[in-house]
Amino acid sequence: MKNIGNKIEIALFVVLAAAAVGVAFWRQPAAPEESILLPEPEATATPETGRDINTVGMAENKTIYSEDDPESLVYFYVTVQRGDAGSDTDHSFAEVNSAVRFAEDSHVDNDIYARAIVQVGDADGPRPGMLGYDATASNATIRVRGNSSSVRPQKSYKLDLDDEAGLWRGQSNIALNKHTFDATRLRNKLYFDLLRPVEDISSLRTQFVRLYIKDETAGETTFTDYGLFTQAEVPTKKYLANHGLDSEGYLYKAISFNFEMSEGLKNFDDPAFDQTAFEKILSCKGRQDNQKLIDLVNLIADRTVDINTIVGDYIDRDNYLTWLAYNILLGNSDTTVQNFYLYSPLNSQKWFFIPWDGDNCLHWQEDDIEGLTASYGGWEHGVANYWGVLLHQRFLKDADNRAALAARVDELHETINGETVSALAEQYDGVVRPYVLSMPDFYYLGNTAAERETILAGLGDQVELAYRQFYNSLHELMPFFMYVPEQENGTVRFVWEDAYDFDNQPITYRLRVAATPDFASPAVDVAGLDSTAYEVPSAQLPAGTWYYEVTASTQDGRTAPAMNKIQVSDVYYPGVDRVEVTG
Repeated sequence: MKNIGNKIEIALFVVLAAAAVGVAFWRQPAAPEESILLPEPEATATPETGRDINTVGMAENKTIYSEDDPESLVYFYVTVQRGDAGSDTDHSFAEVNSAVRFAEDSHVDNDIYARAIVQVGDADGPRPGMLGYDATASNATIRVRGNSSSVRPQKSYKLDLDDEAGLWRGQSNIALNKHTFDATRLRNKLYFDLLRPVEDISSLRTQFVRLYIKDETAGETTFTDYGLFTQAEVPTKKYLANHGLDSEGYLYKAISFNFEMSEGLKNFDDPAFDQTAFEKILSCKGRQDNQKLIDLVNLIADRTVDINTIVGDYIDRDNYLTWLAYNILLGNSDTTVQNFYLYSPLNSQKWFFIPWDGDNCLHWQEDDIEGLTASYGGWEHGVANYWGVLLHQRFLKDADNRAALAARVDELHETINGETVSALAEQYDGVVRPYVLSMPDFYYLGNTAAERETILAGLGDQVELAYRQFYNSLHELMPFFMYVPEQENGTVRFVWEDAYDFDNQPITYRLRVAATPDFASPAVDVAGLDSTAYEVPSAQLPAGTWYYEVTASTQDGRTAPAMNKIQVSDVYYPGVDRVEVTG
């Protein structure tokens, strides 16, 4: 396995941890003797040196980050204006902010646009020589971005620059994220900045931003301070070109993609193709041709094809291991079916993962403070978190692959650990604290200043917790899914998947069915089942709503819940599902 970036960058992490000084870690000089002694990197094929295109790994040009200053603030000034009905931008800023893009735990295509003048400057206003300084007419559109965050009082925004407006840092698609679920307001930048020097994977450029908005649709004549945001580079064709990747290649954003076939996953030229159905699964950001991805999905489904042929010949193995290991080590659990991009160069057969959205990393302590811990299932950590996705499950069933993943986690942990994360978080807090703890952000923070201090101080401990949880998960019983019960012939038949034990011990199951999701008075409670189905007479379950759960157990006392999860009266119940018995 290759090094985690070049040795100078590795040494800088060590220096940062030891000194805990507030200087940008990728700009400090480092003495050669400070380098961690790791194996010399293997010769890596690049587009310039590789004789076979399929031997070229994630050949990101890391110099893209060299001019960034992590301790700086960029000031955006946005004047919102009504557009025209023909371009569907004839909306007020109030209408833009009213767009809800998340309902019933899923993304909703509900974008409302207005026009905007986008300008960049400093604390005193737009500055000559910067984007949009001389603009008197709109040069962009603005809309709300994010899913669940779109229902929060403070919004995140997407600014889409017109072609004539030029580019800002090589970008025309500018995402300004409020991160209202993150008390620290620095997790997303931390997540992507720690990833920058890591080999075999690409990161995103990020920037702390102060946003000022003048809403001319409401008659405003001065700019209003909207507080602190984090700008995160959006993977697009321009992103691929800027990072030294193939801008003519394939690029998808995962919306809810589990690497399995579904009715919505068809090619664009298929007469049955449904754009709305497709975009509930993926958003195509590159070449408009889904056949290559469909072929990959069919390969994963074919159990006669060795998974190490798929993850090797068709999914880049180093990139895949790094993506898994990094998200596991950073506790970024919401990465099973979303929060990643898939990229493939046009003429290569290989696919690569690009991370997206890290504001939920290292989150357990904050969830505990906010009383959210019970909303998470016991499987949402380590390798168990990925068990519900066929690709990951097939890969992780191989003991050699688990060993390779552990080696990659260990390698990353040498430089991404409690000390380095704590030091970098402290450095970034020096930038964001004055704004997070002042208006308007302090009003909507959702935590006291003391709670935020505790959460911030605990980020390093969360890395070490994630590291321990990963190793614990290698000895845990893997979770499973419960299917929709079948009702026929006077019975209700409950069916579920097999649980999986890396140690190959016998597994038995316990089924409980009750009228309430807390199972206070179960109508069915049967244990010691050695099959994955159980029939209950309909007379025992009268018509109505019933809740059910299955727990798997091994002889040595290890247990695993189902991966199903429901919400009842705003309370989540992990491991539980419901059925409407018709009688």
